[in-house]
Amino acid sequence: MSLTYLDPSRLETLNLLEASATDRYFDYCLEPYRPRRPFRGKHRAENLLWHSVLHAGVKSAFQAPLRAVQEHVGRDLTVWGVKWDGRELWWELYFYDPAKESEHATLSSIAGALAPFARVLPQVSEHVPYMMVSFDLRADTFARGEVPFVNLYLTGETAHAGRSYRVGKDSAELENTYRFMEPKRHVDDVLSLVKSSLFTSFTEPQVLSQVLIPELFACKKVCVSKKRQTDAVYFSGIDVSQLLWFMRRFSYPAPLVQFLERHQASYEHLYFDVGVDYRIGPSGGVEYPKTSYYGVL
Repeated sequence: MSLTYLDPSRLETLNLLEASATDRYFDYCLEPYRPRRPFRGKHRAENLLWHSVLHAGVKSAFQAPLRAVQEHVGRDLTVWGVKWDGRELWWELYFYDPAKESEHATLSSIAGALAPFARVLPQVSEHVPYMMVSFDLRADTFARGEVPFVNLYLTGETAHAGRSYRVGKDSAELENTYRFMEPKRHVDDVLSLVKSSLFTSFTEPQVLSQVLIPELFACKKVCVSKKRQTDAVYFSGIDVSQLLWFMRRFSYPAPLVQFLERHQASYEHLYFDVGVDYRIGPSGGVEYPKTSYYGVL
């Protein structure tokens, strides 16, 4: 099956990739899960990534570098995120190697695979005990030919609580701290962390439900993150109907929503992960500067 944009400026085709017996199923932390439904007749999650770059008009620029990374790291071992701030789409790629077992998942190795398309400017010693590295891809990244910043994630403990650093060619700064919890078993800890906030006041009772969103809180894991200018909550292990609700709620571009509406049944075997950055805005209500959804490539 293929899709072609009718917009003359975006005459690109998307070939929808079907799920297969060799697919592996991981969440956005590369933790495995059992598919919700049989895979036969279903589609791979990476179609949602490809459709987003198709909508943005950059599929031709993104296809070769993303395929090179996928081949280098291994199928289903690159986590992708589609980011949305209400005006612009961008993307982030994540690579995990907490036990330092794969030479292909190191930043230096990934930078080598990406080198024909863009230079990763920060150089990080592989002696740094990072368990994950990520970087943003903007619509013009490959036209500019460089990735100026990377994010390094460190934990130092077994509870999957940690911190990330934004690293440039000649700079490094703490970006955020985070902690993963189970929404039911750790609800008191979730509430305590969420309410301990510089950016959000919970004096009005409705604010809590605008942060710990009931339609998404029915998930496998919740991650509470404290960032430099916002707080954030990530909901991991939601189904495709919840993902569709999420995309409608946060007003993703209509073609992305319509694509998932048309093909919803093709993704019923998968779990997804979403993130919501939030703070109290100038009007006194909750605003959402960025949201995101995730899958594997």
